[in-house]
Amino acid sequence: MDDAELVDRLKRYDAQAVSLIVERYGAALHRYVAAIVADSHLAEDIVAETYMRMLERIGDYKMTGAPFRAWLYRIAHNLAVNAVTRDRSVPGDALLARSEALSSNPAEAFEREELHETLRRSLKTLTDEQQQVLLLRFVAGMSIAEVAQQLHRSEGAVKQLQLRALRALGRLLGAAEVSDG
Repeated sequence: MDDAELVDRLKRYDAQAVSLIVERYGAALHRYVAAIVADSHLAEDIVAETYMRMLERIGDYKMTGAPFRAWLYRIAHNLAVNAVTRDRSVPGDALLARSEALSSNPAEAFEREELHETLRRSLKTLTDEQQQVLLLRFVAGMSIAEVAQQLHRSEGAVKQLQLRALRALGRLLGAAEVSDG
């Protein structure tokens, strides 16, 4: 089923269409949101809220040539950014709690989570557009063309943003490794 038919069915509040959306986009959407909020349970809540907002606003949605999932990701992105802005918890406490819950080997889990936390901190030093490009490309699994549509940029601009972001991350992570070692 293509996006136009899916949107038409959503506008009629077809439960099967909602199920198809969840099946088609759910896992990737969760990964994308979890990468932003750094909390799998919060990501689940945000994805559920994304679907509720989708249903609330589907009557106003118009096919513009961009993929439907771009609209869905925009809703999720805004909700995730709002959640991160609201949540000012202590990162170390969250890191410790997640590490304990993830593995029977706490030291291994802690190292893995520490690496993820370093990556998240490094990502936050990038521009908003660079962060979005990396998350959409490597977490959500979108192509360059899809990211370009999502961000209303040319494919060349997205490639440049991606290249600059990866170079900046490489420098930051290399510096973090040197300071840790």
